Amino acid sequence: MANNTIKFKWNNQALAEIDRKTLLGIMSMAQDIRSQARMNAPYVTGALSNSIRVEEDGYTTYIKAGGIVSTGSLGPKWVNYAMKREEGPNRDPATEHYMRNAMNSIMTGDYMQKYFGGITK
Repeated sequence: MANNTIKFKWNNQALAEIDRKTLLGIMSMAQDIRSQARMNAPYVTGALSNSIRVEEDGYTTYIKAGGIVSTGSLGPKWVNYAMKREEGPNRDPATEHYMRNAMNSIMTGDYMQKYFGGITK
């Protein structure tokens, strides 16, 4: 019986490049989700929209909303209603699930190719 084995040998440089491209793809996707969530969020003062951010912790990327937000000359503002606005009910039902809808809109079509297509040749 013939041996139909294919052998791949990875070197540290190749693995580091895959790691770098994967992290760049994740960050690019997170930034796009953040931008879409800012457009979807209910807007009265802009504090909620301004609180939406991307944070990294090692190999974990978060898209967060709420917390302390700088409001320019007015100083910091505490945005403690981000989750309530996500889950609703809101005055404008179209703004409910602003984070979830942002993620769903970005992760459509061939999003794997868009964000991670450069990982392999």
